[in-house]
Amino acid sequence: MHVLADVTDVADPACFDPAFLVDAFHDALREAGTTVRRTLVEEFTPHGTSVMVVLAESHASLHTWPERRTMLIDAFTCGPVSPLPVVEKFAAKLGDCRVEVTRVDRGSGGPEH
Repeated sequence: MHVLADVTDVADPACFDPAFLVDAFHDALREAGTTVRRTLVEEFTPHGTSVMVVLAESHASLHTWPERRTMLIDAFTCGPVSPLPVVEKFAAKLGDCRVEVTRVDRGSGGPEH
């Protein structure tokens, strides 16, 4: 399953700190039952961060626009682990925000990895 989430109206500016983002995203991924393999973090000038995570189950990414109080999440998993809890657990760590989720079922009929 593939989950795309728009997280908007993030109230706390501290949530956009790159160290917080990586720690909170990793925690949410692990709490959701995924296995983190590798992480790439890219900080942009004047602001914004992208976090790309390779999972044993597939991948997850997080992109931020602090000036818009917005974060976009992309989580894709294979096998029995659902990516939806990744979004739910991460959003809970942000506190006050709005979350809009789109689910995409992909790879139906193919082998599970």
